[in-house]
Amino acid sequence: MADGQTNQPALSWTYMYNFATSRGYTFHCNSRRSLCVMLIAVLLLVWMFYMAISSIGGDSAFYVYPNIYNDAERDTFLFDTFPEDFMWSSATSAYQIEGGWNEDGKGVSIWDEFSHDPTLIYGGQSGDVACDSYHKWRDDIEILKEMKLKAYRFSISWSRLLPDGTVNSINEAGIRYYNELIDGLLEANIVPVVTLYHWDLPLNLHKKYGGWLNVAIVQDFNNFAKLCFMRFGDRVKNWITLNEPWVVAQLGYGSFVKAPGILGDGMKTYIAAHNLIKAHAAAWHTYDNEFRAKQGGIVGISLNCDWAEPYKRTNPVDVEASNRLLQFFIGWFAHPIFVDGDYPEIMKTRIDNKSRLQGYTESRLPKFTEEEKQFISGTSDFLGLNHYTTTYTAPAPEDNSVPPGWGKDNGVQKWFNKKWPGSGSGWLKGVPWGIRRLLEWLKEEYNDPDIYITENGFSAREPENLDDTGRVQYYMSYINEVLKAIKLDGVKVKGYTAWSLMDNFEWAAGYSERFGLYHVDFNNPSKPRRPKLSAKLYTTIVENNGFQEESHGTLEMYLDPNLFEVRLCSHPPHTHLRENIMLPKMLILVTLMLLPVVSNADDPYYVYPDVFNDPERDAFLFGTFPEGFIWSSATSSYQIEGGYDADGKGYNIWDTFANTPGNIANNDTGNIACDSYNKWEEDVRIIKELDLEYYRFSLSWSRILPDGTADNVNQAGIDYYNNLIDGLLADGITPMVTLYHWDLPQDLQDDYGGWLNETIIYDFGEYARVCYENFGDRVKLWLTLNEPWIIAQLGYGCGGFAPGVCADGTGSYVAAHNLIKSHAKAWHIYDDDFRATQAGRVGITLNSDWMEPYNRSLETDLNAAERAQQFHLGWFGHPIFVDGDYPEVMREMIDYSSEVQGYNESRLPTFTALEKEYILGSSDFFGLNHYTTGYASKPDEWVISDNPSYYNDYAVDFWKDPEWPSSGSDWLKSVPWGIRRLLEWIKDEYGDPEIYVTENGFSTKDIDDLNDPDRIDYYQSYIDEVLKAIEMDGVNVKAYTAWSLMDNFEWAAGYTERFGMHHVDFDDDDRPRTQKDSSLFYATVKANNGFPKPTEEPITEEPAVAGSSHLGLTITCFLPFVNFCLRKFIL
Repeated sequence: MADGQTNQPALSWTYMYNFATSRGYTFHCNSRRSLCVMLIAVLLLVWMFYMAISSIGGDSAFYVYPNIYNDAERDTFLFDTFPEDFMWSSATSAYQIEGGWNEDGKGVSIWDEFSHDPTLIYGGQSGDVACDSYHKWRDDIEILKEMKLKAYRFSISWSRLLPDGTVNSINEAGIRYYNELIDGLLEANIVPVVTLYHWDLPLNLHKKYGGWLNVAIVQDFNNFAKLCFMRFGDRVKNWITLNEPWVVAQLGYGSFVKAPGILGDGMKTYIAAHNLIKAHAAAWHTYDNEFRAKQGGIVGISLNCDWAEPYKRTNPVDVEASNRLLQFFIGWFAHPIFVDGDYPEIMKTRIDNKSRLQGYTESRLPKFTEEEKQFISGTSDFLGLNHYTTTYTAPAPEDNSVPPGWGKDNGVQKWFNKKWPGSGSGWLKGVPWGIRRLLEWLKEEYNDPDIYITENGFSAREPENLDDTGRVQYYMSYINEVLKAIKLDGVKVKGYTAWSLMDNFEWAAGYSERFGLYHVDFNNPSKPRRPKLSAKLYTTIVENNGFQEESHGTLEMYLDPNLFEVRLCSHPPHTHLRENIMLPKMLILVTLMLLPVVSNADDPYYVYPDVFNDPERDAFLFGTFPEGFIWSSATSSYQIEGGYDADGKGYNIWDTFANTPGNIANNDTGNIACDSYNKWEEDVRIIKELDLEYYRFSLSWSRILPDGTADNVNQAGIDYYNNLIDGLLADGITPMVTLYHWDLPQDLQDDYGGWLNETIIYDFGEYARVCYENFGDRVKLWLTLNEPWIIAQLGYGCGGFAPGVCADGTGSYVAAHNLIKSHAKAWHIYDDDFRATQAGRVGITLNSDWMEPYNRSLETDLNAAERAQQFHLGWFGHPIFVDGDYPEVMREMIDYSSEVQGYNESRLPTFTALEKEYILGSSDFFGLNHYTTGYASKPDEWVISDNPSYYNDYAVDFWKDPEWPSSGSDWLKSVPWGIRRLLEWIKDEYGDPEIYVTENGFSTKDIDDLNDPDRIDYYQSYIDEVLKAIEMDGVNVKAYTAWSLMDNFEWAAGYTERFGMHHVDFDDDDRPRTQKDSSLFYATVKANNGFPKPTEEPITEEPAVAGSSHLGLTITCFLPFVNFCLRKFIL
């Protein structure tokens, strides 16, 4: 660096490669000797693999379950065929595929309205067009014919037939559409299986009387069903009344997850379910009384259920918890219909008791009359089952707190084994044996009914390859488990339906999760359907009516032996088959060893810490950032300037706070800090050495306006910042200026309480005006506020930061309210008075950790993480970037807590309509400060405290995995993938804004070592995750800013924690700055604009051959990996 060679890519990459490989960096090697070593290693491994395979002999399996199942008898593959009349089908639903949401007289449904709120659906997507099956139903029939399916399950859109939900308004165009579809299916010899209701309630009924919350819906649903029986029943002989009423009740009327998005868990959920059951029974009786004799069809219901596996089958408590969850889940609906017309006894008992303990005068679970019980019992000709996954279960601590909830009522905790194979959905793991156990439980519990599996399938994330081996494995194993249930357990399964026929609108996940056997290109207006590998497999199974031994070779071509293992037998298993330990170990070893070679020779292997354990997510991405990408570093005025009373500067709240003994570690202060007030030229020099073209710093409000008001301008302060700005520009460095980084003039705090008084809005606006007037001719990038969350919550909530006000849950919200309005004021002043002449941009910098759901399979954890994100980042981001107001979940929870605590009005202030309009859109870009990630989950109990509290208001448990790499700060763990997930969340949540990463960095304790490899690891991995966000997720990131340029005053930690890329000796009056290794690394990244793929010197001794340009790189990535694998698996 000192020799001026930092801009030479070859030297830069050599420097990078020389870091210790144990920290996850590859090393550079292209020698013939290394090539020989690699070839010998590969030959040795191939030989060992061959010997392992040979030792298996005739019992070798072509299909392997994941080793984590480890039950040879249970997981043995069964070759046999299904009953002769077995019904093979695939499925879709109206809203998910039809489109034509407002065509030909169709009425609006609750999902039309729900999906038109861009905050509720992934990417702001909707089902307005979906697969366009309203126009392309003939294409759908063709792909059904291609798979040789006997049946097709689809649903009817209630609002397409009855636009207002009632028979007073029949839409003949809708009738005609379904008549044509049904006739087309029958012409193709495909049996129509019709679902009356798959969640898309006419919006009019929801607005008219609350939808499923009102008993009036029973009659309207019955009228709708009767119309369908009348118009289609001469050809449709298989009817399903309701699809997954559990989802309708619990997710539609208990949470925000599904339409209509009613928050009524544990209250409205039970009311909705009560009416759903009665509506189903009414429709069944209508068919039974008026249509069965002449139409000869059958009517059932489709219920969804995971298998609840007792965590320990030998523990009676776990077994009881498993049964209790099943009763609360599928028994909620199945017990009334298939047993005795009433809810399961355990459900009634627990909800009755908990309601009493919670202070309710009667049970929250409604009661059926004796007449209703008789009317409901036996109202299904078959049991339709939608099943996808399995969870472990065990008793949860009893929780009798309010608000109530279905999860509290059942008292069961459930979770996944982390080793079970995942899918594209956080809630779905591949656990094949679960479906067999569930089928057997249903047989015993509900008196051996006819069972039709009406949904079973596997998701992948978009974009998805047509070679969907994960889905192939899922179908192969799950369908075989159904075969075992029939042949070995005597369960009367009559049909199997693969979900889904094609990729479609997957509810809140939009088009980001794909379940289809056929791929749909949603970016193409014609929505073409193309078969995936799974469609071919499913066709083969249908043609063979199962798994005939002679079809072994046919099926084998669809399988990926690296994913699953199944032991084969053509008879019921009784004993464990002979196993060979070497085979699975060698399969893993050889696969891992060859992976860097066969996957992509251009991508050297990069090792994250073992605690992350997600090779796909954590794979290092080589590439460069977009042209014009901003590389920057940052500081703030109080942390570096010193000169706290020099040249007319006024006192600020941090001068007061830090000079009060006991507030800061070691009673350190920022009185001198890095002395940048006198050494700014030195700061410019080290920025120049890094070859950075941008520098983010903040202005000291009290240095410019000593008493905080524009009536008293300190020219010495103006001169200081003019000199700094001019010095930066002279060296080709663009200033990025923050107006406020926490150092409020003390006079404003003393005069009227600082950010607790709305007077500050005017004073901050006038301060901003002074800055624009004096510096705006040269400064083109402005940030109004740095991390207002810190100001409000730590400064005016818990009191840990200046000014030390302890008003958690009250003052913190008032301060935030005034901060938001002050930001908007400063933005509008620039927009109205300066933008035209100065042509700059004004934004805000918000801080946020990524809130990772502790268990992505639990909706409670997913909701908790989203809630935490909204309370943290959304507190400020939502008003500015969404609608001018706080997030709805914030409003609802704080309003509710305030009422319980006896406040006359909410502790969360409200914006007027004019203020909302003024605030919305008041940022030209999104500034993000991000450092770390934590887990979020729903607390075991939410007890609203007597004393208000911000953390109590949002009711989330938040913590960090102790295994994640630590830093010098207790709050900071290195979790690189968190920044990528946060960036994608911001993109989706706030309409794809331009994002400037304005702070990201790593701390160490107060040490003098210039060799800071942990900080290098941090920067390399976090910057690469930003690159992934840009290249792979399409996030519009424009800048990256390393915090910080140099060690400085770290607030309450004083000088005990160091974030700098330059070491500052605070014991030396001259405050010398010395480069750390991380500064050299960062300069290298900037010089290369990221991580370009390494190039090798050509091997000159022999002529080049095709593909040889990758050979040295292959060795580069392969040799350290060989070393890793040998140590991991053999030594």
